[in-house]
Amino acid sequence: MSSRSPCIVPFTSTQETIFDGLLNNLAVSIQSSFIPPSGPLPSVLKVLQNLINSMSLSLRGKADLLAVTELNITAYEQSERWSAALIAATQQLLTELYAFSLLACVPSGVKDDWVIAIRLAEVNLAGISGAVPPAITGTVLTFTSSSIGPMDLSLNGRSGLPTGGVIVGYGFESRNISVTTDGTPANISMVLADNLGGNNYAFSMPRVGTLGSMTASFTLTSPAIFISSPITIQAQLCRSGPDASPYSPFTTIPGAVVQLIPAISGNSSGLTCQGSLDGLDLPLNPGDRLVVVFTASSPPNSLSNPQDIMGTGSASITIGGMNGTPPSNETIIPFASFSPVNLVYSSDDIFGNGAGVVGYGFSDSQPYLPAISLSLNSVFDEFTTVLPSGGTITSVSAYFGVQSGQTLTSPVSIRVVMYRFTAATNSATSILRTSVQLPALQPGTYTNQSTGVYGVVDGLSITLFPGERLVLVFIATGGSVTGWASGGVSVM
Repeated sequence: MSSRSPCIVPFTSTQETIFDGLLNNLAVSIQSSFIPPSGPLPSVLKVLQNLINSMSLSLRGKADLLAVTELNITAYEQSERWSAALIAATQQLLTELYAFSLLACVPSGVKDDWVIAIRLAEVNLAGISGAVPPAITGTVLTFTSSSIGPMDLSLNGRSGLPTGGVIVGYGFESRNISVTTDGTPANISMVLADNLGGNNYAFSMPRVGTLGSMTASFTLTSPAIFISSPITIQAQLCRSGPDASPYSPFTTIPGAVVQLIPAISGNSSGLTCQGSLDGLDLPLNPGDRLVVVFTASSPPNSLSNPQDIMGTGSASITIGGMNGTPPSNETIIPFASFSPVNLVYSSDDIFGNGAGVVGYGFSDSQPYLPAISLSLNSVFDEFTTVLPSGGTITSVSAYFGVQSGQTLTSPVSIRVVMYRFTAATNSATSILRTSVQLPALQPGTYTNQSTGVYGVVDGLSITLFPGERLVLVFIATGGSVTGWASGGVSVM
């Protein structure tokens, strides 16, 4: 191997790959959109420390590099913005890394790439002082996993591609759901309806909109493990059409993929990686069903890596209004049944009818009588959104997909009505003029290819009171049917 300067720092091929990724992560981390103490830079430097400890360096060389990284980590975590002291500490780090890279025993082309990455980080650092972080405009939906059960992300060590992803909700997460790809981790495909009861965490867009930005974070909680080849966590917004079969795959919206930094390597338990996308202008249609999915990937032939990565995660999406115009003071409330709901219709005995009650990530099938309040399961308190200041309902969307294998002998009509309740009583009453009439399900045997039905009602102006929560209630007439239910409500 040739280089233009003395070669005194040996790198294995794995160490070379990790260092290359870390320098690129540094450049991404050093920008005004990440405001200290939030941001991925400390995690990038902690992975760098892992790498330094694994290398054959002199004691003094190792101590100097660890000291300058630790100084930068401390300065970042104790700052509330990009202060002059933090900028100086970061510049000192980049200077040390530049000198370190020149002494590396790697091909000259690799060394040139490292210098370019460090110079880019310096350019980003120089532009921070007068920069203004981008304004977040639009409706922000924030999703988080629970603090109890870890997210289980699985990947194939030979291909490096994800094999199982996890959907995050409002304080909960799905189990590991099988995913396929087109050969790249940025384009996944995931079927939610399955024989295990389904994983319907998909909510429906109540109006037209545009995806303006995304953020995501993942904290590794796996037991102490050694990751030899870098594992990258990514979060992506996936969509299925408003009238698609519940068995149709959800696929990645092109451009809606956040790659989290740093990549995980070495002994990284407790490491947090983060990422964000701004300036997006991706169209979302009324009735589109959406989920935020986390997956993990690695370079091919990373067979010594663990095949499952455990952690906790969070993500946010910002949705603007029509033609990118942000709405003011709007909330989008998601609804998804998780498991199928059983809608029971009896023409002979009205007391035998049953409705499907849907929150977000939880549903229940229970007796239904018109104009009578519903006594809700207290679990709905955990899977509904409280409106502390009330608001005004402006639009409602709803979706229903029939569980495969059912035969309908007559048309079945499904009406969806919004109900309001408070946690103090758990007695839910219907809200007038919020009814969504879905297209009738036609007679016949339903398969995995049978389309779903959906409806959207907009132009509403219905007052909600402070402290209220909402559920969607699915009611069938003309026959009984079981299936997956979703929805969304816009509240101003």
